[in-house]
Amino acid sequence: MFEADPHVIQAGPRHPIRHHSIPLILIHDGGGTTFSYHLVGDLNRTVLGIANPRFRSGIPWAGGLREMATAYAASVEGAVSSGPVILGGWSLGGLLAMEIAHVLSQNCSGIHVAGLILIDSVYPARPEAGWADIEKRLTERTIEWAATTSATTKLCVERCFREAHRMVREWKPPVSPLPRSVLVRCRDAVPAPGDGLLFVDIYRKEQRLGWDNYREDVFSQVLETPGHHYNVFAPEHVETVTVMIKTACTTIEKMDGMFALP
Repeated sequence: MFEADPHVIQAGPRHPIRHHSIPLILIHDGGGTTFSYHLVGDLNRTVLGIANPRFRSGIPWAGGLREMATAYAASVEGAVSSGPVILGGWSLGGLLAMEIAHVLSQNCSGIHVAGLILIDSVYPARPEAGWADIEKRLTERTIEWAATTSATTKLCVERCFREAHRMVREWKPPVSPLPRSVLVRCRDAVPAPGDGLLFVDIYRKEQRLGWDNYREDVFSQVLETPGHHYNVFAPEHVETVTVMIKTACTTIEKMDGMFALP
């Protein structure tokens, strides 16, 4: 998973000349891996993934999400020399997709970012109203590890999460225009003891997960999927989220003037 980026998650149809689906590139979540995307069902297109290349080394990204996005944009350009792509990701991956699209637009790249898919990526800035009460309720997430997860992997994932939290706190979304975007939001809040609340749920009651604080027209479509932020790719939900991702891709393709479907 960490040998080369982007790496193939789904190879796509056998006859690409007769198939006109835009490739989808999915960016890792806060844990640094693309494991969850390998659970997704057939999206009927080429799907590539980008994992955190510093997962094992733990070297910090001193320049934050912009530095990551700059490196990942170069990876995208190395894999797709020109033409349309859709960028997306779960949680942190959605924020990185936004930054990569911004970097590619600044590079005057031959790559056309047709759209973005944010999978339960919550607006990262704290709300201006009622923050004091929300902050009292905030609780930490407890990671539920698989029995087969090695101690080394646990260490790397936890380190990636800590670094992700730092970078997100420092990040400011791009001010330049973004490609058309689709939000796939989870319906439920993460269960927490008592009246506890995880940061990923501070905007859960809002349809666009707080992004109206950034730009009211940021999403062309909002799709809802069952489950909460941390079990959206669980066996009981992965079929539905697959449909939602496929629907988001189709929506972007239909709206993209540079890529007319037959």
